[in-house]
Amino acid sequence: MKKVDIELFSKSKFLSKLKHRDNYLSYVVSEAVMSTNEYTSSIYLYDLFKKTHRRLTTGTKDGNYIWLNDEEILFVSSRNKPKDKIVETTLYKINIHGGEAEQYITIPYRVSKMLVNEGILYCIAGYHEDAKKVHELEGHEKEDYIKALKEEDDYDVITEIPFWSNGGTFTKGGRRILVSYDLKSGDIKELTESPFDVADIYIDENFNQLFVIGKAFEGMREITNEIYLYQDGLKKLYEGEFGFRRIIQTDKDQLIVTGTDHKTYGLNENPKFYKLSDGKLDLLTPDLKLAMSNSVGTDLRYGTGMSPLYKDEKGIYYPILNGFRSEIHCLSEKTECVLSLPGSLDEYVCVNGRFYGIGLFGKNLSELYDLTDMTCLSEYNNEVIDNHSWLPVEHFNYTNRAGMDMDGFIIIPENPSDKMPTILDIHGGPKTVYGDILYHEMQYWANEGYVVIFTNPRGSDGRDNAFADIRGKYGTIDYEDIMDFVDAAIEKYPVIDSEKMGVTGGSYGGFMTNWIIGHTNRFKAAATQRSISNWVSFFGTSDIGYFFGEDQNAATPWSNHDLMWKQSPIKYAENFKTPTLIIHSHEDYRCWTPDAYQMFTALKFFSVDSKMVVFKGENHELSRGGKPKHRVRRLKEITEWMDAYLK
Repeated sequence: MKKVDIELFSKSKFLSKLKHRDNYLSYVVSEAVMSTNEYTSSIYLYDLFKKTHRRLTTGTKDGNYIWLNDEEILFVSSRNKPKDKIVETTLYKINIHGGEAEQYITIPYRVSKMLVNEGILYCIAGYHEDAKKVHELEGHEKEDYIKALKEEDDYDVITEIPFWSNGGTFTKGGRRILVSYDLKSGDIKELTESPFDVADIYIDENFNQLFVIGKAFEGMREITNEIYLYQDGLKKLYEGEFGFRRIIQTDKDQLIVTGTDHKTYGLNENPKFYKLSDGKLDLLTPDLKLAMSNSVGTDLRYGTGMSPLYKDEKGIYYPILNGFRSEIHCLSEKTECVLSLPGSLDEYVCVNGRFYGIGLFGKNLSELYDLTDMTCLSEYNNEVIDNHSWLPVEHFNYTNRAGMDMDGFIIIPENPSDKMPTILDIHGGPKTVYGDILYHEMQYWANEGYVVIFTNPRGSDGRDNAFADIRGKYGTIDYEDIMDFVDAAIEKYPVIDSEKMGVTGGSYGGFMTNWIIGHTNRFKAAATQRSISNWVSFFGTSDIGYFFGEDQNAATPWSNHDLMWKQSPIKYAENFKTPTLIIHSHEDYRCWTPDAYQMFTALKFFSVDSKMVVFKGENHELSRGGKPKHRVRRLKEITEWMDAYLK
């Protein structure tokens, strides 16, 4: 049996983008390619009758696709990349019964979501005036305009907040607009215009009505949005501040929507179901407390998205995260759980009363399943699973000092000795969870002789809003839970060497790593990743900072500077003693590099052994979707740092 090595994620396959049409399931298979330092994605088909899989496309990045009709699939491909300042999306068409993909249409926008209805292709498209003008000009005028735009690269003119996006660039007034393309005539129309920003679109084929979620804004984008019916223009369906998430139509004049007004629990409040009719919202699920999502963390997932709502004669189906396990529930006259699943459900479809999905269940990596009877329908990762030492993830309960029953996890190396060095791994979010599914970095460390422990403190997902609510309490009850967990793990598992423990985490986990080394010296090494160290400066630099910081801190620098500073790890820099590695990315605009630079400076200022590694061309997703070679280097840096102080 081979060890789980540092590059094993690159030998794994990642399934995503599950859809259904007629007697087929379609999905995307992605994989990391170490030689070219990128990911490739191709579309596959599963025949529900023949029970066979077939690869449909062989492009490098054929991940965004829709069914054009019962026999053809339309997909975005990077086969022909635009040059210079030309922003466009090339769509290809392929027949599922054979033949090569053919170039179908090039649209002068960056396309994300697509829908087809009654011969019209609808797209959410990134729009910027400069890019549009490039497509309108020809000849020397076009060349001169592109040259002028290149000269403008020396300047960034900013008029709005958020002013940039993680891994992207300055927004510069760009918007997502709704575009239609007539499949017969070839006519392209812009159905919305700036300053309106489109977040989502929905069409029920039985009613042929187009609904739009979005909002117009200038100067500052708000966290709420609005819902519209599009009929030769946008018709607002609800007056009031609300955060709409998903839509499903049950009648020509009635929608079922999910969302929240954020008034009770803020930005991270779990949505509920509402009936929207005649301009009024009626709450349907007052007792719904859990999240309609899947936030179980792993670094062995790539390209997954949020499944839509499904309906049949029994009701409306939706996903639920209950603790650290996924469920599918049905909303009818009452809500009920119809499927309880042994792991993490990433995406699913409902086909004639049966559920099919992609997920990580038990000791498996990403595969396609018949969820109704938990039959695995694919074998993409069998070789990786069967030939490597994937160690069991043991779940155990502990009680925190508040008397709450909490979830803890441990991975113990094979043939453990009496006392072994241990790594505490803290998840991001904070509103995500760890579970008992496979996680590459943890398995690698366990294969290298480390006990790995992890938990879901207050602030995590999987329980009710009150459990997840740590607004204004960062570094208090969540820190207490983590320390209670460490104490409980040491008491329950003598294999843990309490004198040789390290701590690491990313995003919120990076914040908590920073917090821990300012409040205890029990850890002999720390690796903080994509972290927040100073909430005051974070407020004005993050792509979500102006509303995330205020919401999570229950303060702004002007309303309660002291509370923000009190929750900032760098306030406690005089206490830093733990040797600390800092991992960050140049294009991480979620937790921007100044937080890492401040942390590094503070560590050096107080003579703490420290090192900082900044990855160029990477963003907040480095550990999960970064370039393959960069992911290896990141994990190598962290492991070598732990080795130096714990072994």
